[in-house]
Amino acid sequence: MRALVESVTAADVAEYALLRPALVALRARYPEPTSTVVTLIADVYRVTYNDTATADEIAPAFNRFKGTVFNNDLPEAKIRWATSIQSLRSPGIPLGLLALPSDPVSHPLPTQRRLMEPHIFLAEKVKGVSPLDEWGLLHEMCHFKVPNHGTEFIEELKRALDKSNWSVLLGGY
Repeated sequence: MRALVESVTAADVAEYALLRPALVALRARYPEPTSTVVTLIADVYRVTYNDTATADEIAPAFNRFKGTVFNNDLPEAKIRWATSIQSLRSPGIPLGLLALPSDPVSHPLPTQRRLMEPHIFLAEKVKGVSPLDEWGLLHEMCHFKVPNHGTEFIEELKRALDKSNWSVLLGGY
C-alpha cells in the first residue's frame, strides 16, 4: 500500500487525477489506526470525512440562512467537508448530504459509527467555490423540511431561494 501511494504521488497530474478516487476509497475503507478519517454508513449513503475538522468557513452562511430563510426553525447541525459522499440508491456524485441520527442502519457493523446530532456534509471539491458551496448548503438545509427530491422539495427550495433573494446563486450580488 505504501509503495502504491509513493508511486501515485510521483505521477504526473493527469495520472494522479485518475488514481486519487481509488486512493480515497482505499483510505476510507482501511484507515490508519490513529486516523481521524471516519466512514459513516447508513442504508442509503456512505460518507467519508475527517472527524476533527469542521467547515468553519461556511458556518456563517448556515447561521444566516437559518435566520433569514428558515426563521430559526431548524435544529443545530454540524457542517463538515467530506472527501467522499456516495448515495447507495441513486447514481451520480452528490455535492452534499443531510445525515440525521435517526437515519436507518439495517445491518450495523461492530464498529458502526452513529451520529449524535444532525450533520450536513459538503463535498470538499466545492470548498471555497462560491456560490456552489452555499448553494449546496441551502439545498441540504431544505432537506430538514422535505427529505426527498419530489415536487414538494422543489417548492421548498424555491421558497428558500425567494427568501434569500436568489443571492445564493448570484454569489452575493
